[in-house]
Amino acid sequence: RDYYASRGLGDVYKRQIYNKLCCFVIGRRKKRLKEEVQKMSPATVEKRRAVLINVAYIALVLGAFYLFMKYAFWTVAPFLFAFLVAAALQRPTNFISKKTHIKKGIVSVIAVLLIIALLITIVALTGARVVSEVKGLASTLAEWLKKVPDYVKSWETSLYRFTERLPDGLQSSAEDAIKSFSDKLLLSSEERAAQRAQGGEQNSNINLLSILKTPLSGVWSTAKQIPSILVGVLLFIIAACFMTAGYDGIVGFIKNQLTPQKRRTLSKTKQIVFSSMGKLVKSYALIMLITFAEMSIGLSVLKVIGAYKSGYIFIIAIITAIVDILPVLGTGTVVIPWAVFSLINGSYGLGIGLIVIYACITVIRQIIEPKIVASNLGIPPIVSIMGMYIGLQLFGFIGIFIMPIVITVLKVLNDDGVIHIWRSSKKSVEADAAAVQPEDVSAEEENPETDGEPKE
Repeated sequence: RDYYASRGLGDVYKRQIYNKLCCFVIGRRKKRLKEEVQKMSPATVEKRRAVLINVAYIALVLGAFYLFMKYAFWTVAPFLFAFLVAAALQRPTNFISKKTHIKKGIVSVIAVLLIIALLITIVALTGARVVSEVKGLASTLAEWLKKVPDYVKSWETSLYRFTERLPDGLQSSAEDAIKSFSDKLLLSSEERAAQRAQGGEQNSNINLLSILKTPLSGVWSTAKQIPSILVGVLLFIIAACFMTAGYDGIVGFIKNQLTPQKRRTLSKTKQIVFSSMGKLVKSYALIMLITFAEMSIGLSVLKVIGAYKSGYIFIIAIITAIVDILPVLGTGTVVIPWAVFSLINGSYGLGIGLIVIYACITVIRQIIEPKIVASNLGIPPIVSIMGMYIGLQLFGFIGIFIMPIVITVLKVLNDDGVIHIWRSSKKSVEADAAAVQPEDVSAEEENPETDGEPKE
């Protein structure tokens, strides 16, 4: 120390001492960690290694799924849908080919073309009705929006009458709050006219163009996608014909690339997914049809008795049935706000009628859903909400439907033991019973006396 200090190198000395101390501490920590690892049992090491491998595997699968759905799904969608159609048409095509002794390729082409023609007919008839009613509904909504200022003023007047019963201090503050809230809802017609006069005709034209920019760009982007959509539909039809005819060869080729164990796992997965999801889709399609019929009949009855004076029953029933089938949402998302607005607006007959329709739909669904749906999947509502939100953020609007279906498939496969992502309630009970049983046996061996008498 003195040697370094006499030459003005005290900092160098301190740095050397500090480095030696750090090396000493790090060496002690490495030694201690090595001792802990050596003391650790091989089973614990293997368990931790398995956890890390599983986490990395799940992260890799999720990343691959995200990349596929984000960038490659629509590219291969015609072939995926064609394969599903081919799998669904195997039984009828094989039966007809066997009975009529016609080649399977010809039967497959005829079956696919008949299915496509039936779908096009249904879509054309339904689409024409939907388009006509959507146009009328849009014009009705536009007329209703023109009356919004009158509704706001009437509500404001009613609230002012209610505040007259309050004390003076509360009355003034309540009136100020009502006035500010009504001003935020919309501007008065005089202010709008003043703004238009101040901006001039040029600004109004610019505002009109800015307003029309978004819908026009949407229409143009959709129009640009029409050729690719037509090409995708044509590829779907051609691929469906070829895949239906050569389905056995395609499946055999895929199975030949797998080991026997993976082949059995793939067959079991296919059986579970197709059976469970097929029953689920059929069940909820029937529920949608029942909801559509109930809404149509209810609005028709209200129109006959004079409570409902508008039309567009068909499109309203379709929207209600679609919203009713979505997770977490339901018929109340459409009917309840409509009923509340009708009651506030003074249409008491329509409001009460909509509440009665909502009650009938809810009661009938609670009765028929457990009987129609093959099995209750038991997915918590919060998981459905998370799946819908994550799907919307990752994949757009279609993710609202994709993510709940993916979660449902994963739960079915996990419950049947095909995959092991989490412990289901049934497996947890069996594992706990298996863990408790040896303890009971050992307890009986330690206490050989039964009812106060030793065992011989």
